[in-house]
Amino acid sequence: MGYGRNNYRRGYPSRPQTTGRVAKVNARPGPCRTCGEDIPAGVGQLWREASGAWSVVHVEAAQGGWLMHPQPVRGGCPESTDKRNAELHAAGFFGPDAPAPVSERELIAAKAARYAETTPAPAARKTYAYSSSGARMSNRYSRCEDAPCCGCCD
Repeated sequence: MGYGRNNYRRGYPSRPQTTGRVAKVNARPGPCRTCGEDIPAGVGQLWREASGAWSVVHVEAAQGGWLMHPQPVRGGCPESTDKRNAELHAAGFFGPDAPAPVSERELIAAKAARYAETTPAPAARKTYAYSSSGARMSNRYSRCEDAPCCGCCD
């Protein structure tokens, strides 16, 4: 192979990581990077930090229906979204007989429940055992009795 220059140092790319929101659903729960509120798995989006670490943020806030009938704001941190929707509802923005907007926390809980029902649980990580010399070996056949018979124990 040689000792020439390459773009990798110990397996990590030397180019800078792009930071910001990544359009990928979070598979693990975690606190929101913005408001600190816990986000269940399947409800938030990933955020790439400058250090290369991952964190979770609420889905971007959006208001739909401008060409049709106005709709409440959906997404974003629940506290600010609920506050904004309550202000718009009190101002009569959605019409005089419009029902009160549903709490963002209720929508997040419902979406998290649907995600948990449809997504299988992640597989357990493979564990390893170590031999007396320190070599790593799979726990699957860490003892000779567990391995398919090779004739070594007879």
